[in-house]
Amino acid sequence: MELVQKIKSLIKDPIEKMGYTLVDLKLVKKKSGLFLTVVINKEGGVGIKDCVRVSRKIEPILDKEDLIQERYFLIVSSPGVNE
Repeated sequence: MELVQKIKSLIKDPIEKMGYTLVDLKLVKKKSGLFLTVVINKEGGVGIKDCVRVSRKIEPILDKEDLIQERYFLIVSSPGVNE
């Protein structure tokens, strides 16, 4: 999906400059709405504060560029224990 690639290229550098790795990015439409899930990681693991920090950093970037035309939910999370 071209939109996902555009979003990745937009947020990858800011995330990496904060010391995190962008592991995955998914844009999924469900009955309850559109969800943009950004998965991050760093050495030593990622906690809730890390997710909040990254969310606050990338949210204004996404809003400014306005690539997603409909309302969506931004979720920043860490990889699961099996990843």
